[in-house]
Amino acid sequence: MSKVSVKKHKKYRSKLGTKIFKRVNLRFKLFYKLLETTMGQTNKNKYYYPELRRMNKIMRKFYKTPQLQLKATDNLIPFNFETEDGVIISGMKYITDPNSKKWVVSLHWFAGHKYWALFEARPFIELGYNILVFDFRNHGDSENTDFVTMGASEVKDFRAAMKWLYENHKPETIGLIGMSMGGFTMQYGIVKYNEEFSKYNIKWAISDSYYGSIKTLLVHTRNVWLKNLVSYKKVGKSINKIIKNQIQDTDLDWNDLDVFKYYESDLKMIFPMFLMHCRNDNVTPFDDSMRLFVKRSVHSRDDEILIYDYSSHCLSLKHHYYQTVYRWLMFENKIMKDDEATERALKSLGISSEIIDNNFLEKYEVNTFYVNSTKNKKKGK
Repeated sequence: MSKVSVKKHKKYRSKLGTKIFKRVNLRFKLFYKLLETTMGQTNKNKYYYPELRRMNKIMRKFYKTPQLQLKATDNLIPFNFETEDGVIISGMKYITDPNSKKWVVSLHWFAGHKYWALFEARPFIELGYNILVFDFRNHGDSENTDFVTMGASEVKDFRAAMKWLYENHKPETIGLIGMSMGGFTMQYGIVKYNEEFSKYNIKWAISDSYYGSIKTLLVHTRNVWLKNLVSYKKVGKSINKIIKNQIQDTDLDWNDLDVFKYYESDLKMIFPMFLMHCRNDNVTPFDDSMRLFVKRSVHSRDDEILIYDYSSHCLSLKHHYYQTVYRWLMFENKIMKDDEATERALKSLGISSEIIDNNFLEKYEVNTFYVNSTKNKKKGK
């Protein structure tokens, strides 16, 4: 094959590989783009933070949870930071209390942006946490690069955000929240760079609808969307070919995108984690959360897992607002031990004892799987 042919083949393969990963969550991307568009156009000359105004409308009209709305004056602060490979990332701080040393770092999903991450972290504002969010590369206002890598490059953005927060604010407590691709990137970062992250005072984490490896994500994508196009007998071969091409095109180790394998080795830092998913998730495999819960049980006995029978991908705050927020805040309180603050936060977010006693008013739920490892530990199990 001539050099020209090789070059053309590589260029074609590169475009093909990029298209595959840009289309992993295509329906999800189009859905949220349409949703945001219907809630009003972004006109930065007309409104102060029009994205916030639009997101508040989504919380009212689509989520049906006005409790999640946010007000912003001068406490919403945009900033930029640079990654180790020179990519400029757009970040934002929500300052609940300038004197607070408690922070939540929230990571958005594929095709999302930092405002979705901010609203996912909204309940923790009631507990006095400041919030740091950012746009992954190729998302929102951050710099674009050649490839979407589903966590392989995006983990550099996460590391840079944590470094920036550590150097500029010296947090005494950090909570992490990751959704879908943000959930994987969070998980991947804390195990691959475990010693680096051990200095950040991370006390807890919430993983919402993540995937455990690039292979399990691709298998799930085939099973849900491509089962009539890719024979189950050729799944392994097809996935290995895709990954091989991505390694060649991006010069990144895609075979390393596997959170599970890191739990087979010694990890210096382990903190409690709340894993959440829905059984009918058509974007990421819910059994990856189950599998990680089991894997982590050797290392952490304070983890919790919540699997809903039904909830669209990353939409538990919409479909199961009461139970989701209640479980999150009680999980945080188990670690931070501030009953009064938790009680005030639940009240402010509209979660009463009556609602809790009535099974969180989950009228569409058939079955919910929930395990609190701490209770099992107390029972000696």
